[in-house]
Amino acid sequence: MENIIFQKTLNEQGRITGLEIGGRLVLENSQELKKGFLAVIDCLSDRVKITALNIAEIDLSCIQLFVAFIKHMNVNHVIYQFEWNLDEDQQTLLENVGLSNEIYLNNSYA
Repeated sequence: MENIIFQKTLNEQGRITGLEIGGRLVLENSQELKKGFLAVIDCLSDRVKITALNIAEIDLSCIQLFVAFIKHMNVNHVIYQFEWNLDEDQQTLLENVGLSNEIYLNNSYA
């Protein structure tokens, strides 16, 4: 299994409308995830769906990268939606660190 799964979906204009992210989202792979976000940051469509699936592990370092990515999208008026496929422990981690509302409830994709 790859460390990080980072797949893009493009529209007719070549802008990113979808991201699928998964794998081992932990500190040792955080640079790889950061590079993935930086590679797409200027190519986003005005609407993006981010699907987090097949997450083997997730920790705070990668959650912080997701939050930074969310803040960038907010500043740049990108409408986004997250679709998470987390196990109970991963969901509890997000809730315990107080980030579940920012990541789950800030789904402004229409």
